[in-house]
Amino acid sequence: MIFPDDVELAIALYMADHALPRHGAIEKLVKAELEKTGHLPGGEGRPPEIVDGRPSADYVQYRSYLEGDS
Repeated sequence: MIFPDDVELAIALYMADHALPRHGAIEKLVKAELEKTGHLPGGEGRPPEIVDGRPSADYVQYRSYLEGDS
């Protein structure tokens, strides 16, 4: 896959900084973005308040509040 020149340069710099082959650099970059946005399958990197890519109405950030633990 060939990207625009600015992206190719960024990939080349990432490859040099991390001593990775091109495919390894692209894999790490894509995986990092997918983890950050919560799109990895199986919920890896997905915050608990996100269900099926949308905020969950059932999520309670401070469970101790509901349980009475102060």
